[in-house]
Amino acid sequence: MKKPTHSTSTSPEAIKTGSKAKAARAGGKGKAPDAPWQANGLDLENYAPAYFTFVATKLASGAAAVYRKHFGVGIEIWRVLVMLALDEKVSVNMVCKLIGMDKGSVSRCFKSMYEKGYITFSHDPRDGRVRYATLTPVGRRKHDEIKAVALERERVFLSCLKPEESSQLIDMLHRLHANLPNVERATQQYLREHVIKPGHERPGREK
Repeated sequence: MKKPTHSTSTSPEAIKTGSKAKAARAGGKGKAPDAPWQANGLDLENYAPAYFTFVATKLASGAAAVYRKHFGVGIEIWRVLVMLALDEKVSVNMVCKLIGMDKGSVSRCFKSMYEKGYITFSHDPRDGRVRYATLTPVGRRKHDEIKAVALERERVFLSCLKPEESSQLIDMLHRLHANLPNVERATQQYLREHVIKPGHERPGREK
């Protein structure tokens, strides 16, 4: 009987062609197969900024859901209410500096609060361009209602710590917050020394 013919060939040319095809499938035409994937990211279990982000994001999202459902305000309005309960008058720039919100968000927040009757506006007599917000009685009542819930959330949040640990935590948070300008200065210094090369243009934004 006649032996069946095979679809593949063992000729040198066929082997060469097959190798190219395998390489192309693995990582592009003519390229060697990619190396096995290996994890080389940050150690999130011991990376402090990650845990600050995790805690802040989850606390804020939980508070936002409760405050919006039961009090009709978002987390940003609550933050401004807190500031207004401490200072008689606050401006957009004051909110931005303390909380870190951008001016557009604060302006929209002020507009919403004014429409809800939580604040009134006045202008700086020395600079008419500066506008101050002040709590109305309605706004103060709203603040006091939410404050009770916020304090309960804080109590439970810190309940896993001993009283002395809570005090130490607050002290460390104050120091870390005060140290943030140094972080930004050090970042710019690092960029100048290791990333931004003399005579090289900065890379454009990714699209």
